Amino acid sequence: MGRDAFDVFVGDAYDKETNTFNPRKAEENAFNGKNQFNIILFGATGVGKSTLVNSFFGEDLAVAGKGKPVTQHLTKIKSTKKAVVLWDTKGIEAKDYELTIGQLKKDIKNSFEEFNHVDDVPHLGWLCIDSSSSRIEPRDFELIKLTEEYGIPTVVVFTKAYGDSEDEFIDSAIQEINKIVGVSKLNYTKVLSSDYRINSKITIPAHGMKDLLNISLELLPVGVKGAANALKKAQVVKSEIRLEAMKDSARTVVHAAAAAAGVIGASPIPGSDAPLIAAAQSAMIYKINAEFELDSETSNTTSVVTGILGVTAVAQVGKAVVSNLLKFIPGVGSVVGGAISATTAIALTEAVGHAYIKVLETYYNKESGIVELPGNVTTILSTFKEYFSLKK
Repeated sequence: MGRDAFDVFVGDAYDKETNTFNPRKAEENAFNGKNQFNIILFGATGVGKSTLVNSFFGEDLAVAGKGKPVTQHLTKIKSTKKAVVLWDTKGIEAKDYELTIGQLKKDIKNSFEEFNHVDDVPHLGWLCIDSSSSRIEPRDFELIKLTEEYGIPTVVVFTKAYGDSEDEFIDSAIQEINKIVGVSKLNYTKVLSSDYRINSKITIPAHGMKDLLNISLELLPVGVKGAANALKKAQVVKSEIRLEAMKDSARTVVHAAAAAAGVIGASPIPGSDAPLIAAAQSAMIYKINAEFELDSETSNTTSVVTGILGVTAVAQVGKAVVSNLLKFIPGVGSVVGGAISATTAIALTEAVGHAYIKVLETYYNKESGIVELPGNVTTILSTFKEYFSLKK
């Protein structure tokens, strides 16, 4: 296997000629390497698409002027932090909708026929219909047919569902869609994307978002497990599911980092592995941060990385239990069998990774679904020491 595991894991964040680690590149690689969820959004202007998407993902994804125009009627918006690609359809109005949908069909067909990257094909579609409308528009039937034609699992989302008064329209719309389009099963839900204030005393709370998440997850094909996990991490309507998905992805990162460290630990060249193992563990922390949507702007990552590597070295040397095995710590112990050294490198990397995940879980706000790290790095490292000591 050689150093393939290390090279794949750390990538170009480490310069072997200068033995230097590039934090900026490590962070960039970490976010670009995350599993991705692609969604295509259909609906006319004013149905509440932007409010729905922004409330669901907790980020202003669907805003005017954001994204890369693919064609006149299709814009692709990518959130690297969320690992979400949103295809937003524009201009599907009642007037001249046939021309618009005709162009959309060509755009989607081209994407499916020419894609060479995961960004190029949607995993799921949401078709938004205003439930306060008096009738369903012909364009909506055509859009459903379009998603059926290209096998895009789609949820019909009845937006602006303030209460029971919209149920009559929703029921009749469902019957009409089934009759005209002839779909075998219509997947739909009704939502109020954000709290609606009637007056100073009465506010209708947002609802239906959790149902939308459940249906969306059920519809994703088995073959796109990575996309399902990405959706769980990106959404903010179920913080428990979000946290577990983040932890699951972070554990995968730890296992990959341990494999990279093990390969370097088995190196027979004395002293050559010290900076390489430090690079693998540093890259691991950046990748774990990415899974928890933490970047250098929201966390003191560089200081945390430096502090953690210092804590683990001091703690292990102080114990002097396996000092003769820690050949990856400069000046400590002697070179011994590569297999034993690799085992030690793997164990320490696993311990660091899992302890750091516990730190982020500790500061995870279950109300907001966001990791809120203390501004003081010393406090973070103190918490890390508590969990790291449990691993020894």
